[in-house]
This record gives sequence, C-alpha cells and structure tokens, in this order.
Amino acid sequence: MAHGNPHSRFTQLIDAALAAGTLTAIATGGALLGLGWREGEAGRVFRLAGRGLLERVGVASSAAPLTSVALGYLHHLVIATGWGVLLALLVLPWRGVTRVTAALLAAAGYAMLALWVLPSTLRIGYAVTGTPPGVVAIGAAVAVALLSSVWIAVGEGYNSPTGDAEV
Repeated sequence: MAHGNPHSRFTQLIDAALAAGTLTAIATGGALLGLGWREGEAGRVFRLAGRGLLERVGVASSAAPLTSVALGYLHHLVIATGWGVLLALLVLPWRGVTRVTAALLAAAGYAMLALWVLPSTLRIGYAVTGTPPGVVAIGAAVAVALLSSVWIAVGEGYNSPTGDAEV
C-alpha cells in the first residue's frame, strides 16, 4: 500500500481503530468478570446490565434470566467496542510519547465521563460501573487496550497521517 494515498491511510486508521475496539471489549470484559467474581458470581455484571435493559422496555427480567445475561453481554460488546473505536480515533493520529500520553488521558477521560456524565446505557458495564471501584477497573482496562492498540497500529503500518512506522 502506498503511504501517500489518503484512502489507504483512512482505511489503515479505521482498521487500527476497530482492532482497538475489539481489544477494549476483551479487556473490559475481563475486568467486568473480575468485578463479578469479587461479588461471587462471574456473570453478575452482565446479568444486572441485561436485567436493567429488559426492565427499561417493560419485560420482567425474572421471566427471562438467561436472556438478561445474553442481553447484558451483547450490550457490553456493542458499547465497549464503540468506546474503543471512538477513543482510538482520538489517540491513533498522534505519534511517539504523545500517543501514549493521549491513550492514558483518553482512558482517564472515559472514566470521568462514566462516573459523572454518562447515562448507564452508554457506560461499559452499564450501571455497575457508575461507582469509583468499577470505573477504576474499567478505566485501567481501557488504558491497557488503547496502549496495546498503539503497538498493533505500528505493526500493521499505521502510525500517523504520513504512514511513518515509528511509535
């Protein structure tokens, strides 16, 4: 691929952002399982998220316990991937130490938004991560995912608007 082609650079940026979104879903999924294990039930966060979503549309979650877990997990996949892609689009255009700093600031920014601004439906982990312990775990997982995506972007050849292959 020619580095001078703007379409090629855009495609590389989107590919890198989607990889970051996938990493974010994986990393935050692990954090949510850890939060559940701490409470004695690994799928607790997914069950509670699904229950909240079902009750928003008027379905009693006790009537569909497995559905609530599945819906909570699907919610997680969509929301975490979306946040990962969005934050990666903010981080990936930077280069060098600035990119690493931007990744850490983006994760901290997400954590602050989740704690004080975002409604539960837009939070990774739904309402369960609306408290400082939950937000810290998710923020750390987002930071790890974004920092990992920096190295994936370099390995895939996307590093900057000019296509330079440096961190």
